[in-house]
Amino acid sequence: MSEYQVFCVIVTYQPQAEQLQRVLGSIAQQTPHTILVDNTPSPHDKIASSTAHCIDLGANMGIATAQNIGIRYALEQGADVVWISDQDTVYPAHFLADMLAALRACQTQGIRLGALAPSYFDTHKGAVQAFVRHAPFTQFFAPQPGLHSVSHAIASGTLMPANALRQVGLMQDNLFIDWVDLEWCWRAKNRHGYNTICTGDVVIEHTLGDGFVEFLGRKVSIRSPLRHYYMVRNAVHIALHSSSATVPIRAEIFAKALAWTFVFPLIAPSGKRQHLRATLAGLWDGLRNRMGQKTLP
Repeated sequence: MSEYQVFCVIVTYQPQAEQLQRVLGSIAQQTPHTILVDNTPSPHDKIASSTAHCIDLGANMGIATAQNIGIRYALEQGADVVWISDQDTVYPAHFLADMLAALRACQTQGIRLGALAPSYFDTHKGAVQAFVRHAPFTQFFAPQPGLHSVSHAIASGTLMPANALRQVGLMQDNLFIDWVDLEWCWRAKNRHGYNTICTGDVVIEHTLGDGFVEFLGRKVSIRSPLRHYYMVRNAVHIALHSSSATVPIRAEIFAKALAWTFVFPLIAPSGKRQHLRATLAGLWDGLRNRMGQKTLP
């Protein structure tokens, strides 16, 4: 039995029932505390689980708000560590034990830990994805065994100590989706001195995006027009209207947002005009700092 009270918060949106049961089963084997926050709009078949406390929001309130609802509940119930998950990640049997061993190693080394993340194998790209650091611009490096200081990590599979969540604060609700995990990690480090650590000793499978296309010799994840809207808008917001990231990174992501505005429609396998309208709307709303949920025509 772990000396930590670990609560897993999993956010769902129109999940496939069979896959979700596999996810919940893999979590229930490792902690008795699972909180499922469902973003699926009503009317829908409510999710029932004997292993999770289910919170049905009845509307899509965004991943940031849903995570915050789950995290607050976990902290109220006495969580020492909050484990964040999405609806697609099926965890290996010893995932939590191995992650808690890495967490204890961080404590032994005196690391002020904000978030601890595993390595992840991208099922679309067919490879373990690189770690990322800022020095001062973005650098990628291959995962190796042991602990590594990184600039940020994806949310699924991440462990977050309760004391860090209380001091840093929760996710930025008005981002809605995309950049939520990155913004939190940058805010934790740059404003509060909490580090994001990745371990090369634990690997999970994760599906990023809806697929990928080859562009300039690289595999680039592709998403829906609406997701591309959020990616561009939130990047511009963080670059121009937020102090979470450092100045070099804010300049870098603003340049990326400008490029994505035209690259995403160019490489989209279909609906190029819809993608262009979405990214231009994202650029415009980001410049005006118009945040929150968006409905595209």
